This record gives sequence, C-alpha cells and structure tokens, in this order.
Amino acid sequence: MFKIKKYLLKTIFKYIVINQTIILFLVIFLNLIELTRMIENEDKTVLNFIYLSLLKVPSVINETSPFVIIISTAFLFKYLISNNELISMRNVGFSIFDVFQPITIGVFLYGGILLLFFNPLTAISEIKYDKILNNKNENMYSIYFSESSLWIKNKNFDDGLSYISIEKFDTQKMLAEGINILIVNENKSEFIQSKNGKIIDKNFILNDVNYFEITNDVYNFQKSKILKLNFSKENILSSIVNYKNIPYYNYLNHINTLKKFNLYSSSISLYYLSEILKPFFMILLSFVVMGFSAKYKRNESFFRVLFLSLLIGFLFFIFGEIINKFTLSFNINFIYSYLLIFIIPFIIGLYKVIQIEND
Repeated sequence: MFKIKKYLLKTIFKYIVINQTIILFLVIFLNLIELTRMIENEDKTVLNFIYLSLLKVPSVINETSPFVIIISTAFLFKYLISNNELISMRNVGFSIFDVFQPITIGVFLYGGILLLFFNPLTAISEIKYDKILNNKNENMYSIYFSESSLWIKNKNFDDGLSYISIEKFDTQKMLAEGINILIVNENKSEFIQSKNGKIIDKNFILNDVNYFEITNDVYNFQKSKILKLNFSKENILSSIVNYKNIPYYNYLNHINTLKKFNLYSSSISLYYLSEILKPFFMILLSFVVMGFSAKYKRNESFFRVLFLSLLIGFLFFIFGEIINKFTLSFNINFIYSYLLIFIIPFIIGLYKVIQIEND
C-alpha cells in the first residue's frame, strides 16, 4: 500500500514539473514578443530582454499554478487508466479517496512552495520589472506609504530635489495635513512646514507655510505656496493599490495602510485570503478534476483530455472573477465570497467522486 501511494506521489510531482515547465516557457515566449513591442524604441540589449524575462518567471509560475494542477491531475488519471493501473489499485482495495490521498500531499507541497517562496519572489521581481520599464518616471519621483505617513521624493528643474512627508492624506480629495518638506538644490536648501495643502493636477498648493532657508539662515512665513510636482493623483493611487505586489507576510499591514488612506476594498482581502489558502484551493481543484477525469476511457483522445482540463480551468477562472466583481460592487464580506468560491466546486467534485466510488 505504501509503495502505491509513494508511486502516486512521485507521478503527480512529475506531471506538475512537466506541465509547469511547458506552460512557463510558452508564457515567457509570449511575454518576449510583448516586451519587444513595448520597448522597441529604447536601447535594450539581449541581456536586458533575458533579465526582464527572468523577472517574470515567479509571477508566471504563481499565476499559472491552478491550470498546472488541473492539467496535471487530468493527465495523471488518463495515464493510470490507459495503463490499467487505476483498475488494479481498485482491485487491491483502494477507494478513489485512497488514490487521492498521495495526490493531496503532492498538490499541498506544491502550493506550500508557491506561498512560502514564489509569493515573495513575485512581489520583489514584479516591482523590479515595473521599475525597469518605467525608469524615466522613477528618476523624477518615488512614492511610499508607511503605516504612519506618506513619503514622496520629487525632482524638478525649478525647485530641485524635494523630500516630502505627509502625516494625514485623503487620496480621494487629495488633501494633506501635517506637511514637512526638505528642498535641496545647487543654490540653497530649505525646510518647509505647512499645516495643510491640496494636490491639483501636478501642483502642490500649501497653506500657512513656515519655511527656513538653511543655507542663508533665514526664517520666513507665507500664507500659501505652490510646489511643482512630477506626478498626479493616478501615480499616487497606483503606488498603493497595486496590492498584488505585496508578499504574504505583509498582507495585514498593507490592509491597515489601505484603510488609513481610504483605499481599502473587500475584494483586496478576498485576494489575500485566496493567496494564503492557495494550497488548499489547489487540492480542491485537483479533487474536482479527479471527479471528471477518473471516468476517462482507455482510448480517450489526448486532445479531448486537454480540452476538458482547460475548460474546467477556464470555468473556475470565470467563476472567481464573477465573485470578485460582486464582492467589489456590493462590498460583500470577503469571507462569504471565499466560502462561495470554495464550497460550490467542492460540492460538484464530491458529487462526481461519489458517483465514481459507487460505480
């Protein structure tokens, strides 16, 4: 019995590795074509293309993993049925649930590797990837939201380099309170304090401004002052709402930050919960596919198996997107949404597996 389970575990791992490799190379090839189009007017070498492609590897593996599990499970059962191995296992007393046990272990280990290693790698590599493709903007400004404040580095030809700290910021109205600014250029350095201000287009309008010219040791006060910026509201929002580039161990802190700046949505928590529970969800995917694929016939066409696997994966994807849209539109509790995503496929899979067990 142990040898059979060990054999099944090794076989599911083999199919996962093979299918992940094939899908990875296919997606990277398509991404290379897209990269060629995106940076065709820039001076990029072959090494740049290779480096950018390597940066996409963790995210491709992470995003395609559900399809890998679906296809691997389907091909595993086709292999077992074509070689009469599934029938032999059933004849020696294995139930369909016994067959699934080592598959569960293999899928869970794969999901655990994705969560613990590829999830953080995806966050790091995607940030680097975006910075390289948008390096012109990165030279002009950078925006960082911490738990307590908003930090901005802004560079322009009029005022030089500005380091901006904002204690409270409303991203919807673009209103700021508790503003501290350090301006450094070739001629002088200034430290500015402002009670409040507002960002309109690319202008930061400051009110009740106290500023100290560090170079000349001069203190001044102005009722208002305008600081030229190299970014807009869209740039600020994109710097914080890109929640998919956050590693799993920072999910809670990021949600608290989003709530503070009025950017939180229940759909974000749904995504984070889905990532944390991905190993269990992939077991569910494998369970559902087993319910359909364990009824394959020995002479079943390879392309029919492939088509059915991709169809199941596509339907799962569409179902998840629909639930996510409803969660976002109606602000549904993310726990209820995830239970719906999990329970409905589980019921379908359990029904199909019980049918097989009773045959």
